Amino acid sequence: MCLKRVNNSQRIPSEALLVNCNYNSSACSYLRRIKRHSVLFLLPPAVSAGERILLDESFSGEAIPKPWKPSGRKNSFSIIDSALRGVAAADDGHGPTIGVPIEGRDLTLEFDFKFTKPGYFLCLIDGDSQFAGQAHLLRFAATKTQVQLMQDRGDPVSKKKQKAERDRNGGKRIPATRAQLADPTFYRIERLATHAATAADGKWHHVIIELRGNRVTAKFDATKMSAAGTVLDEKKSRLVFLVGQTGDIRIDNVKLRTLVK
Repeated sequence: MCLKRVNNSQRIPSEALLVNCNYNSSACSYLRRIKRHSVLFLLPPAVSAGERILLDESFSGEAIPKPWKPSGRKNSFSIIDSALRGVAAADDGHGPTIGVPIEGRDLTLEFDFKFTKPGYFLCLIDGDSQFAGQAHLLRFAATKTQVQLMQDRGDPVSKKKQKAERDRNGGKRIPATRAQLADPTFYRIERLATHAATAADGKWHHVIIELRGNRVTAKFDATKMSAAGTVLDEKKSRLVFLVGQTGDIRIDNVKLRTLVK
């Protein structure tokens, strides 16, 4: 069992409440989202037969835990109040990322996040490309007004060529032609589902993403989105978080487990 301190800004009294809850129960899900109260509770890693827990990170240490690896601007990620903090500089057009290796095919991902300063938040699940090498497969994005599910489709080689063309064009995106969009190797990001949401309200939000074959279901608090992709049924290799557009975010309680067919 895992002992989790929900509030690290207050002293925990000797009569602190202990709650024994099931990982999949709605009561436990609710308690894990009460992030700033003096509560201690136990989270038993209850999973179905054949499932495996791949990741269970509460960021309770003082330093970024291994094997999480930041990329981009230095010192963009840190641990504060037992949560992962990510900050995007105003002149950073891409935004810093932090990732961790994973393995599996059909997966369920859960995490909590909040904006302390509005911006752009992106969760990516990478894996085997249908062409060669590794690529982004699925994206979950949150902005001030909406949440989105997207898939990356096409050859990673095409992605590199398009970036070189944008760089020669002063960083401006070049619209794709009809012939390019008809080419399955042409790299593009396709929107799968969009829902209005108030993500940048300074409050904690709970996200659940389930990948089963090419089907994806995502829950943003009570908002649910489902869609069918075309590149998602591949081996997964990496989980990545990105913050952009001068955003300041917190991420906590990242849990990943395999699913049984």
